[in-house]
Amino acid sequence: MSDVKQAPLRVAVVGGGIAGLSAALGFVAAQKAGANVRVHIYESAHKFGEIGAGVAFGPNAQRALKLMGAESALIEAAGVDKDDETVWFDFQVSEASHPHAGEHIYTIKSRTVPGLDVGVNVNVHRADFLDQLVKRLPDGLATFGHRCTSYTPHDNGVTLQFATNPPTSAEADVIVASDGIKSQLRQHLFSRLGLDHESQVARYSQWIAWRGLIPRSKFEEAMGKGAKAKMMHCGQGRHILTFPVRAGELINIVAFVRDPDHLKLGDHTGPWAEERPSAELLDDFASFTPECKAMLQAIEKPSIWGIFALPPIHNIVDERVVLIGDAAHAMTPHQGSGAGQAIEDALFISKFLSHESVTSSDPSARVAAMSKALAAYASVRHPRGLAVARTSREAGLLYEFMGLKGEGSDISKIKAGLQDRMFWIWEYDEDKVLREQLAKL
Repeated sequence: MSDVKQAPLRVAVVGGGIAGLSAALGFVAAQKAGANVRVHIYESAHKFGEIGAGVAFGPNAQRALKLMGAESALIEAAGVDKDDETVWFDFQVSEASHPHAGEHIYTIKSRTVPGLDVGVNVNVHRADFLDQLVKRLPDGLATFGHRCTSYTPHDNGVTLQFATNPPTSAEADVIVASDGIKSQLRQHLFSRLGLDHESQVARYSQWIAWRGLIPRSKFEEAMGKGAKAKMMHCGQGRHILTFPVRAGELINIVAFVRDPDHLKLGDHTGPWAEERPSAELLDDFASFTPECKAMLQAIEKPSIWGIFALPPIHNIVDERVVLIGDAAHAMTPHQGSGAGQAIEDALFISKFLSHESVTSSDPSARVAAMSKALAAYASVRHPRGLAVARTSREAGLLYEFMGLKGEGSDISKIKAGLQDRMFWIWEYDEDKVLREQLAKL
């Protein structure tokens, strides 16, 4: 490494969702700690914003935020949890015709692991969390109304091209593409590498989700005074999950319906959301218990969401470009781990690219050092993201009596499938893995 001060590593983060903002905060933290790096965010919308309501963060995501110095964002967004923080979900049979209707199946909760800050399970309103991330960004770090559609690597960096009027461009040393499930940069990456375009297009997961928020008082009217709020109501080809947000004042409801014949999909070719009549929602869950139907009826304006996911893709790096978050491994939400994987990605990419082997290298060595860091990132992060995506789909089938191991509606077999499902995700030791990998750079 040269003793002469080098120009800062210019990082362009494309996309200002949870993955992109978390990565940007990771780079800001590295810069404050002395790393020779500068970051800028390019966002297609005219302001930061998130769609959806509730989002879950397991212990792994909380550790990742802590390692980036951003854990306060989650704490302030969540408020005080009035429910048991160690519990992820209580699983219950809620198919009214099932011989064990109303019976408890199993409770998934975090556990103590020696030497690991396991933490608790935290649920927040997605917009509240994004707002807290935004508050922690320095002024002037983002350019809005700039949808990046392509890039061109060259000897001195990489040029970002934007679909503005007139077209504009920007320069960086490396692009962190966090532009979501419909990623324009993923499409361009596949085109540049000569890969099959269709192999990176998001596919209908054959699930739709009804979503809504209701006051806790309405929830307890339907489910009973003091009813547990972190619930997974299981049935044939459908299930309902509930959890509290905004310090327990609201209950987030997500009701999934399996749609193998694409009857709900209609003419949609990508993720969509729209309001639909309450009668349709209630018809979808006509086979559930009266309590569940009363709870669903309390949603004033239910919306239906098409759940899409990426097929497994195996190329997430192209010279000076790397895909993270949903751009790399958009998944079904059945393990509540998509946002957590985005934050883990953000932690690792910000640590890898801020490492002194990259930022302090002289110009002739920096490109090789950066390529090594991106390759290391892809090798350690992407297989985990793909595994979480795969098992998330498996989990959704298990909850709906269609488990891949033949569990069916046998609650003893479903219980066995639930017992160790989440620990390998939650108990991932990011700090240890990071130290091991950074030592190799």
